[in-house]
Amino acid sequence: MSRTLSADRLSATGKFASIVVTADDGASIPVTVSGDAGPFVILVHGWSCGQAFWREQMTAFAGAYRMVTLDLPGHGSAAPQRPSGRWSMGEFGADVVAVADDLGAEDVVLVGHSMGGAVAIEAALRLRSRCRLLVGVDTFTEAAFYTARPADEIRARRAAFEGDFSGTMEGMIGAITGAAADQGLVRWIGEAMAANDSNAALGVLEALLAWDIAPRWRELTTPAVALNSAMLARRNELIDLEGLDVVLMEGVGHFPMLEDPSAFNALLADVLARPAAG
Repeated sequence: MSRTLSADRLSATGKFASIVVTADDGASIPVTVSGDAGPFVILVHGWSCGQAFWREQMTAFAGAYRMVTLDLPGHGSAAPQRPSGRWSMGEFGADVVAVADDLGAEDVVLVGHSMGGAVAIEAALRLRSRCRLLVGVDTFTEAAFYTARPADEIRARRAAFEGDFSGTMEGMIGAITGAAADQGLVRWIGEAMAANDSNAALGVLEALLAWDIAPRWRELTTPAVALNSAMLARRNELIDLEGLDVVLMEGVGHFPMLEDPSAFNALLADVLARPAAG
């Protein structure tokens, strides 16, 4: 049974409440909860992102769901290094499970953006029947990020950021956001991602590029949907994942939940309303 968070564990501001969850290796995970009824929807951010990237969803869905965001170690307001000294998608997945356990969440939907899709898969495999649905946001299908890359390619992609982390990051964001995206938003995304500790970010990037979706996907029994950018799907080499329901959004790039929150929230609402798998 899901339990009610006690007042002494929460620091509440308006409709939002904050806690800190301790990961298996002792890392502190900042968590925000909005809403007090319904299934838990845990929103997992992408590489070098954080809780603020879900700002358009936290209030919109809080009437029907318990919405949860977190800062994974090395991201957002979390410490730039974790006690284990390791970066891996599996360890991030365990972090998400630690949050679900701390909240007493037995009925969970995992929503993962970008790298958060890989993390959500790892969490879903650990949560098993507790996870009713897995929703990816511009994730899962891009071969350049979700099939294990050769070591020399990983080194080259890391090196591209090492010379000018902020400049390279902001240039990348300009290339993967939609043409209609508000330029103030594009600048905010680039600056927010560039503000992360570069050593941590590059270590996490290496871990993502070494991860391989194929063997993990074969183990997955949770129903999965991807809300992906049509623009980027046309541009990139894609992976065909058996059983994945892919919904392509026109007019947006890699951050559909921020670039067009109204359209994205409508799609997400439809997906969340689907009956739980029997």
